[in-house]
Amino acid sequence: MEKPNNEDSLFIERFLGGETGGFEELVRKYQDRVLNIVYSLIGKDRECEDIAQEVFLKVYHNLGSFRQRSQFSTWLYRIAVNATYDFLRRRRNFLDEEVSPENIAAGSDGPREALSKREKEAALKTALAAVPLEYRTALVLKDIEGLSYAQIAQVLGCRMGTVESRIYRARQILKEKLLKGREEAA
Repeated sequence: MEKPNNEDSLFIERFLGGETGGFEELVRKYQDRVLNIVYSLIGKDRECEDIAQEVFLKVYHNLGSFRQRSQFSTWLYRIAVNATYDFLRRRRNFLDEEVSPENIAAGSDGPREALSKREKEAALKTALAAVPLEYRTALVLKDIEGLSYAQIAQVLGCRMGTVESRIYRARQILKEKLLKGREEAA
């Protein structure tokens, strides 16, 4: 069992005590992480923002039921993953849609470097979209969000061994897809 984050606990206590500023601080702290998780799972900007908003509405209405036995972030990520899964269930054809390179913003590099960076990011995004959702979710939580295996097991409601195997399998599939894409481009 992980220790709760003291700062998060203070924000929660403030909110439960009637100060909306406590909730606003939680949103400020975690909104980018939630958006990143959702975007990594579905890759659509507009829908990601809607799902993230839905996540924080659920947190707002259910924060009183959070028992603080684990980290707030673990509880929040579970809500984010579940909300994303709910969205995907409603839109079963999401994997059939093409990943749009326009969704990936270029950095402040020169035009040639920006194009190369966008091409690499588009290839990675396309390969990641080809990884089955249960594996992709574990991979995103580990490699993008930096959660521990124990945290991921809590978020996904499975055993640590399952998390380890899903991450391993996701990395293998991702590697295969990237290598295949590189061979096709050559």
